[in-house]
Amino acid sequence: MTPLAALRTSVMVRVGEVVNRTFVLPLVIFHPTSRCNSRCVSCDWWKSSGSSDLTLEEIDRLAGELSRLGTKLVVFSGGEPLLRPEVFDAAALFRRRNIELHLLTSGVLLDRCVDDVARQFARVVISLDATTEADYQRIRGVNALTTVERGVAHLRRAAPGLPVSARATIHRLNFRALPHLVRHAHAMALDSISFLAADVSSMAFGRQRPADAETLALSRNEIAEFRAIVAEVIDLFAAEFTSGFIAESPEKLERLPQYYAALAGDGPFPPVACNAPWMSVVVEGDGAVRPCFFHDRIANIRNESLTDIVGERLTAFRAALDVSSNPVCERCVCSMRTGLRSGPWH
Repeated sequence: MTPLAALRTSVMVRVGEVVNRTFVLPLVIFHPTSRCNSRCVSCDWWKSSGSSDLTLEEIDRLAGELSRLGTKLVVFSGGEPLLRPEVFDAAALFRRRNIELHLLTSGVLLDRCVDDVARQFARVVISLDATTEADYQRIRGVNALTTVERGVAHLRRAAPGLPVSARATIHRLNFRALPHLVRHAHAMALDSISFLAADVSSMAFGRQRPADAETLALSRNEIAEFRAIVAEVIDLFAAEFTSGFIAESPEKLERLPQYYAALAGDGPFPPVACNAPWMSVVVEGDGAVRPCFFHDRIANIRNESLTDIVGERLTAFRAALDVSSNPVCERCVCSMRTGLRSGPWH
């Protein structure tokens, strides 16, 4: 997208936010499948059979609607997108409409399909929650760190210009690894790494009930230790913050222990500024639509068109939403605020 087109899209989002209308829907998070071959402690997608996943015909209709809604970027998430056999056929349906694609993946299956990934996706984000095989298995439920590293190395050789970054979910089982994760991302020749806290409150990520907070949340002593680790990371990796290798600013990284302190009852949650429901939706593997990852489903594209969902149900949801006081927003771990010159489509 040209800078002028990106600016125009951002302006339309901001105007739509003011009047609560969707003039353009630039970003969609799409789950090609609800299945997953990891068993992460912070997610329940691995419990899904994928039997109700959208067909390619249904995905084609969705892609056509997104083109008419002005969608610029679709992020394949899940579930594990690469677990779907026809994932690249699905990707081609969006690419045919000149929609850019990004891939969020565990990386476990990356090594066997790097050429297809490089051909279909403009950016790849790998989940990286541990730096040793033992910790990886303890956190993500499979013995696959070496497999992920091999896949990333293969992708780097096959497509050296393709941006490949890491995302780490930080919680009780890995908060002490924070500096090691930065070094490991360097060792894997990744372009950047970002960090977020573990959501323990919502019904997102395939859950039938909220996550086990005892497993993921930090104790008060651990929170104090985590604050010290974050301070150490800010001191040790000043160059990585400046260059953007660590995607968050030091101030945003300090929000991680603040979030866990709030879970423990010690102070407020970090303030949230987010306009995700005004410029994006999440379409899950079975067609369910959410205003963002964490809010409840509002409709399903099998029952009504996404155009109608965005024009009516999403509008009604936003009309009743006060981000500053909503209990789901209050506990959000990855709020997204776009401005006139900032947004995933820029």
